[in-house]
Amino acid sequence: MEGAYRMLVYEYIDNGNLEQWLHGDVGLVSPLTWEIRMNIILGTAKGLAYLHEGLEPKVVHRDVKSSNILLDHQWNAKVSDFGLAKLLFSERSYVTTRVMGTYGYVAPEYACTGMLNEKSDIYSFGILIMEIISVRNPVDHRRPPGEVNLVDWLKGLVGERKSEQVVDPKLPEMPSSKELKRILLVALKCVDPDATKRPKMGHVIHMLKAEPHLFRLSVGVHLRSFPSTT
Repeated sequence: MEGAYRMLVYEYIDNGNLEQWLHGDVGLVSPLTWEIRMNIILGTAKGLAYLHEGLEPKVVHRDVKSSNILLDHQWNAKVSDFGLAKLLFSERSYVTTRVMGTYGYVAPEYACTGMLNEKSDIYSFGILIMEIISVRNPVDHRRPPGEVNLVDWLKGLVGERKSEQVVDPKLPEMPSSKELKRILLVALKCVDPDATKRPKMGHVIHMLKAEPHLFRLSVGVHLRSFPSTT
């Protein structure tokens, strides 16, 4: 502030947004290593956990997607663009609102009923994880049948024990099979069709940090609870 003048000063974000690094022209090898991608996922999860569990009223972002994840010069993730955000007070389990968000990221129960709570963000976060790993859009009608919907395509490959085929071919080096299985299971739990079964963001952070052998639920068992989304 200076006299009658007011100025908003924002942090300069050197590396722009995540979408341009996933879907832009990055050359033959992506600069986003597996470690960087996992840090982006964890950083985004921490940001959403603060909105959902560290504030009263809690904030439901309502538009979690790759273009709204900003990256600084050290590839730290920052959740941005709260133009669609809604406040949710503790005495209410949901708010009813006009359906907004980005096609492919919107939770099915929110799209059908307009009933919104933090579990809608968690669904979008699960889609984001899949996008970061595979560098595929949530819905891509240019792809052949069976690959149009990211969730169905990824779920099918995991069920056939072909998890390595979901990984971005431009990744500098493949993760271990245990590490890949862990992150895919987290993503699948976040996009559970039953919103009540999706984990809270605090639990998601715990799962992201946990050792693979601590997961008691196998990917195969978990997949059986998912109906096709097509």
